[in-house]
Order: sequence, then C-alpha cells, then structure tokens
Amino acid sequence: QDTVIALQALAAYGEATYNSASQNRVKITSKKPFEKVFIVNNENRLLLQQTPLPEVPGKYSLTMNGSGCIFMQTALRYNIHLPEGSFGFLLSVQTSNASCPQDRPAKFDIVLTGSYTGKRSSSNMVIIDVKMLSGFVPVKSSLDKVN
Repeated sequence: QDTVIALQALAAYGEATYNSASQNRVKITSKKPFEKVFIVNNENRLLLQQTPLPEVPGKYSLTMNGSGCIFMQTALRYNIHLPEGSFGFLLSVQTSNASCPQDRPAKFDIVLTGSYTGKRSSSNMVIIDVKMLSGFVPVKSSLDKVN
C-alpha cells in the first residue's frame, strides 16, 4: 500500500510540474576556474547529467534560467578506491568436505580466511557478509566455529 501511495504522489507531482515546452539552462560555478553548464529540455529531461566537482569541500553557485522543474542533487562519497595493486585486505574462500549423496542433500564446508594487510596497525572495523548459495542453509552448530 505504501508503494501505491508513493506512485500516486509521484504521478501527481509529475502532472503538476510537467511543461511540454520546458527549456532550462543550469550553470554551476566556483571561484576556482570551474564552470559547468547543463541544458535540460524535452529530449534529455529524463537523462542523468552529472559532473565531478574539482574541489571538495568548496563553495559552488548554481543558477538556473528557463521554465520547468529541475531536480539537482549532490553526492559526497567517502569510500575511496585504493590504487591498482594495493589492497587493504586479503580474502580467501575455499570449499572442503563436499559430499553429494543421492539420498540426502548436498553438503560442504566454506573455509573463509580474511586478514588485514594495510599500512596501519589495525583496520578499525570490518564486516564480512557471507551469502549462501541458493538452496543452501548454514548448519547452526557450525556458526559457533566462526571467530
């Protein structure tokens, strides 16, 4: 029911803000030599247009000219990819003790080894999320062996 209400609200919003002759010019600038202009019209109004900001944090100005409705969004991502070839963790996943008898369900052990290999003395926090193959469930007593 929540989904239906949300879709109805989005449809009403779209109807209220739609303009068949909309043409908008959006300009992003900063005191550093940065300027980016987006043109939003009926041909591209549903397409994502994006640009990376050269300095974060920084002060940016946004100006818009035209008629219609524009949705602007900024996103700051904290997860930074490590350079090629340098990893902060070592992860090894292997299976062992596999058995597939015809009269019983298949069974195998997952051996997962993870270790921190970064430059700091500790990694601060790690979460390893292990998903089971479709149709398999963990043996409850085996979860006590996880450390």
